[in-house]
Amino acid sequence: MKKFKNIAVVLRGHVRTWHFNAPKVFDFYDSIAENVDYYFITWDSSNTDRIEGTFKDQNLIHFQILNWQLENSILSGGSQAGKWYNGHLGPPFMNMLALPHIRRQEKHLGNKYECVFDTRPDVLPVRVFYIKGEFTGEPVPLTKPKDKSVYVTGLELQTNLSPDNHKTGLQDIAIQDWCLYMNSDVYEVMTNRYHKDHFVYTLGTGPGTQIELREYIAENNMHLCTNDWVQAYMMRPCVYQLDWLDSQSTGALIDCSNTWQSLDPVEKIALCKRYGISLSDYVDTPSITCKI
Repeated sequence: MKKFKNIAVVLRGHVRTWHFNAPKVFDFYDSIAENVDYYFITWDSSNTDRIEGTFKDQNLIHFQILNWQLENSILSGGSQAGKWYNGHLGPPFMNMLALPHIRRQEKHLGNKYECVFDTRPDVLPVRVFYIKGEFTGEPVPLTKPKDKSVYVTGLELQTNLSPDNHKTGLQDIAIQDWCLYMNSDVYEVMTNRYHKDHFVYTLGTGPGTQIELREYIAENNMHLCTNDWVQAYMMRPCVYQLDWLDSQSTGALIDCSNTWQSLDPVEKIALCKRYGISLSDYVDTPSITCKI
């Protein structure tokens, strides 16, 4: 398969390095589809200036900024963060908010999207040119999503955090949840997990978001698939320092982005301030590889 006909790209979460990523993200999706429709949902705690302007000559179907204190609760250790402002509930909540706009656009198109990407503004998707470690010179062909299947860029091992589980404290299989794709019907099933009745575990008793997401897929009788044609990498603020030549190299981008974790907080704060990135984007996260 050379190209999809119509795809949706849902960009949800903190803005972070979107202004760096945007041209490369557009080039990627333009290379795999005849028509690309974008849905961008973020928090007002991020720097939301000029986001819509980055979509010049692109199909931005829906853009929404959410109040980070929406439905205040004590989920964040007694802070004033809203119910949805966390890595567990936030993504499916934003996915759900995009859904009616996706359905309306599909009516306009006359067909459902062949493929829906569920990803983030700070994630850079990259075509794969290797098969079994051998450089092919040509991108690996696209894989059209099948029914009842969710496609991810990879799996990893994480410690199971459930307080009452036979796997508690053991290594368990987690999915890389920053770039998933599926067909339109499966996307709707995935959005349902924002409803508390659809979670596998009661909030606070689960094994960790990326493990629970894998179990949610299984609980809903869907297949979890790893794909071989696209990889996705999180771009950290240090990539802004690269010169033009290095910024065109995927390897240089990945290497530079990986240095973020080794920087001290003062250096991270300085980078965010220098490039207009809201500090909350990297403070309000539990991720040790991301957090300031």
